[in-house]
Amino acid sequence: MLDLLYARAGQDIRGELLERMGRSPARRRLLIVPEQYSHESERAMCAALGSGASMKCEVLSFTRLAGRLTDAAGGGAAPMLDAGGRMLLMYAALRRVSDALTTYRAPSRKPAFLTGLLATVDECRSYRVEPESLISAGEELGGRQGDKLRDLGMIYAAYQAMEAQGAADPRGRLDRLAVQLQDTRWGAGMAFYVYGFTDFTPQEEQVLSALMAQGELTVAFVCDAGDDRLGVFQPAFRASRRLVRLARENGAFLLEETLDRPLARHPSLVFLEQNLFGSMPEGGWNGECAVTRAAAATPRQEVEWCAAEILRLLREEDYRCREIAVCARKLDGYGELIESVFARYGVPVFLSAMEDVLEKPVLALVTSALAAVAEDYPYEELFRYLKTGLTGITDEERDLLENYVLTWDLKGSAWARKKPWDMHPEGYGQTFREGDAEFVARLDGLRRKVVAPLEALRKNKDKTGKGRALALYRLLDDIDLPTRLAQRADSLEARGDRNGAAQYRQLWDILVGGLEQCALLLGDAELELEEFSRLFSLVLSQYDVGAIPVSLDAVTVGDAPRMAHKEVKALFLLGADSNSIPDCSVSPGLFTDQDRDVLAAMEVELAPRQEDKLRREMTIAYETCARPSRRLYVSYAAGAGEGQRAPCFLWERLAALFPDAPVAEAGAPLVRLAAPDAALELAGRDPAVADALRQVPGLAPRVERIQNAAHWRRGRLSRPAVDELFGTVVPMSATRLDLVNSCHFSHFLRFGLKAKPRQRAAFRPSDYGTFVHDVLENTLCLVKNEGISLDDADEVRRLSQQSADRYEREVLAGLEDEPARFRYLFGRMKQAALAVVQSVCAELSASDFTPAAFELGFGPGKELPPVEVERGVRLRLTGYVDRVDEWMHGGKRYLRVVDYKTGKKSFDFADVEDGRGLQMLLYLFALSREGRRVFGDQEIVPAGVLYVPARTPLVDGERGMSDEEIQKSRDRLMRRQGLVLDEPEVLSAMEHAAQGYRFLPVSTGRGGADYLVSGEQMDLLDEYVTDTLRAAAGELARGNIDADPYWHSADKNPCRWCDYRAACHFEEGCGDAKRYRRGVRAAEFWNWLTRKEDGHGD
Repeated sequence: MLDLLYARAGQDIRGELLERMGRSPARRRLLIVPEQYSHESERAMCAALGSGASMKCEVLSFTRLAGRLTDAAGGGAAPMLDAGGRMLLMYAALRRVSDALTTYRAPSRKPAFLTGLLATVDECRSYRVEPESLISAGEELGGRQGDKLRDLGMIYAAYQAMEAQGAADPRGRLDRLAVQLQDTRWGAGMAFYVYGFTDFTPQEEQVLSALMAQGELTVAFVCDAGDDRLGVFQPAFRASRRLVRLARENGAFLLEETLDRPLARHPSLVFLEQNLFGSMPEGGWNGECAVTRAAAATPRQEVEWCAAEILRLLREEDYRCREIAVCARKLDGYGELIESVFARYGVPVFLSAMEDVLEKPVLALVTSALAAVAEDYPYEELFRYLKTGLTGITDEERDLLENYVLTWDLKGSAWARKKPWDMHPEGYGQTFREGDAEFVARLDGLRRKVVAPLEALRKNKDKTGKGRALALYRLLDDIDLPTRLAQRADSLEARGDRNGAAQYRQLWDILVGGLEQCALLLGDAELELEEFSRLFSLVLSQYDVGAIPVSLDAVTVGDAPRMAHKEVKALFLLGADSNSIPDCSVSPGLFTDQDRDVLAAMEVELAPRQEDKLRREMTIAYETCARPSRRLYVSYAAGAGEGQRAPCFLWERLAALFPDAPVAEAGAPLVRLAAPDAALELAGRDPAVADALRQVPGLAPRVERIQNAAHWRRGRLSRPAVDELFGTVVPMSATRLDLVNSCHFSHFLRFGLKAKPRQRAAFRPSDYGTFVHDVLENTLCLVKNEGISLDDADEVRRLSQQSADRYEREVLAGLEDEPARFRYLFGRMKQAALAVVQSVCAELSASDFTPAAFELGFGPGKELPPVEVERGVRLRLTGYVDRVDEWMHGGKRYLRVVDYKTGKKSFDFADVEDGRGLQMLLYLFALSREGRRVFGDQEIVPAGVLYVPARTPLVDGERGMSDEEIQKSRDRLMRRQGLVLDEPEVLSAMEHAAQGYRFLPVSTGRGGADYLVSGEQMDLLDEYVTDTLRAAAGELARGNIDADPYWHSADKNPCRWCDYRAACHFEEGCGDAKRYRRGVRAAEFWNWLTRKEDGHGD
């Protein structure tokens, strides 16, 4: 018997079926529902029929019915493939026939291709299409499309053949169920009630055919009884017609009824259900409206509004959480957001969705371990493996190891080598101090501990699928993963997170099951480790972990199709934008609509085409909007994802049906007043909110902290804190002085908190400067010893090359063990250094100034004492001068200091005015006072500071430039920056320039004299730089840690390249301030400095 029960949404279909189950005289009564409705339907059955209902009544899905019959008929212990096993079986089937394929020969070894193949086979199985039908259709059709169908048929046939030799595919259970029903007549004398399906696959239809032939079958459809070929009910109507045909074929008694048992609903929702599709009624609804639309700028605002409105329903309208549902067409992008926001608002939630197991630490550990070994230990995969927290090393050990690895860019053989790590933890050119060697030895021990089990996996000689699986299992056992997972599950359970604990226990079973399936199905097939890694990751991606409700009173959240038959009082439909509703994504399989049309013409029916899927989308939208009995909310976020989004057709239709209904503003700040935790964010900005929250028990202290935080500034360090962090004698370098004057907060982080940015070991400017000094000093010594003229460019280049090679050999101990990239970069630096040496030698050959010292040191134990000033604290400036040149004239010693600059930074009067870039000036004036200790008793006159470009000059030239023009361009790029004493004798001694200066920063053009300074200006500058040093001491003594960077422009400011941007979170107007600066010409600077010294400056 077949009884078809038609009802529109809003009718009490489930209640009617449960009543019929209770009245039925059948010996056994089964309610068959989709898998996701089974739990709720069981509860409804017990509520309607009493606790004794389970004696004769039961709720099952088609899958559980197949299992029940298999157990009853025998064969329940037969092996069954799980989701990962199906993927592996498809991989094995594909390998078996790959040589015979045409269209899919090229991608046939790509694991990701297997997902599409499995979906294609599933579609064929669901619609009872055999491999032979595809092969015949392909051979008959011919051409590229025919080759494709033939290939798919061959792969499908191979899959079936291999399935018959081992474990069965669960997707074939319904076929076996139909056969078992016919063979055993298990359903005789029973009553079956089917509810919650929009339509049925041919597999399900053959089961229903057997049931109606043996017992009483009642199938409920949400649709009109009449033909609705072009309307929203077409999928259900077509399904009902197919069942009618089956009933006639079986000779079963047929009854068709229309249910009239409306649920109690708000009148406006009844109006909505009747008019959502079809012609528009005149005037729309004009009474009290239960439909609310809301627009938000972002998904977060949308979800916050939803949480706030749920709280209002709970407080003001006597709702229970379990009477409320939240859904979206697809929960992607909303699931995690809902969990986090609802928790903050105190709304209990049950997320009715399956979670991606690859996001769980245990599966991330496995996939990253395989990828790390297969890809030769890349940083990303190796530390993804370590950051799971399941490998046996502590977080601190991992962080120390990561710092070292990033510093030296360690990967590949550096992890597996027998030779211990022995590089300095801070990079090239560093001296090992006490404790450094022990620290590096500790890191090397950690490296060996981490890599030992991974190396065992990499060196595994058994390259078969079974061997790979066993090797991976041994790795998990070596790191004691089962124990760690059990401990983590116990910890989650102790904290009350029973769901998380249950998921962790599921994950271990999934992992072990996947390995067992690999060993069973891949067997002796050989796979490269990289291929096994990709395949096993794909296998794991097939598994989902579900959650069980930890509370009976929680808001249910899920995809709209999963909510379509849930009875609720209030329903929130989120994400109602045109990109999401209707869902127009293509089918996951490899069949196109064109393939389906061709096969349909050959009487091979497959899944619905895109046009039919759009009609199904209309059904989902209709059933979703018709579910609530008291309130419906529809919202969308205009700024979801990239770009702006428009509302979907539902939004427009609701606007037309309910023209007087207001549209809620989901982004309104007052939304956050719904919950204390959310409202606290407003307490610091709104005194009225703060006053209200103070009345809430337990919140007053938190309100105070929030209000205080709203007025917090970075503040000042106390004097004891200054002494503790910096000391009463503060060691100061030129770099540190620049940082003090550039931004006090950056200085505090680096030198107060000792925060170190992660930097890769490389030749940094200081290392490069040392290299240039060494090569230049040795070259000049060789020139002098061998009696070679500095004018002899070829000989100078030969000697400088010889000096550079010596430095590489003796100081760097060769480059044989360095990475190829480092060798390449060092080679480039060597060429730049040789160019600098040649330029310096050319300059010296045209000058009376001669090098008097290289790397002259200031500080304790060095050639000269440190520069010291005191204002609250004592600053002790130490460092090195790259080179000091001297010229004896008139019984006086003229000294100039020379610095090598690797970047493009030039001498800037604005920097000097700001107290930055004073290094060379400080050293110059210190030499004028203390230089006699090194150079003799003659009076010392500061002759200037020069910055030498220490880089390869790249000429932006044109085709056809002469060698002379190219050389002039190079000379312009290599011209020195700085200040020189404006005395004719000094300038002449610095460079013999008969036809203009080649090296000095002096020219006859505009601004050519900007860098000439008089003796009086030198004295002014001496006083100014000393005062600037004292001012820096005063700022440190006062504990200034403001974020106050100098700011010239968006492209020229210290924040752009600051190592501490992530920690600073600069926010102008909240105590942070940019010190805006402009370019300063020489005349402006000297006028400003004169006024300052006269007491009229700022």
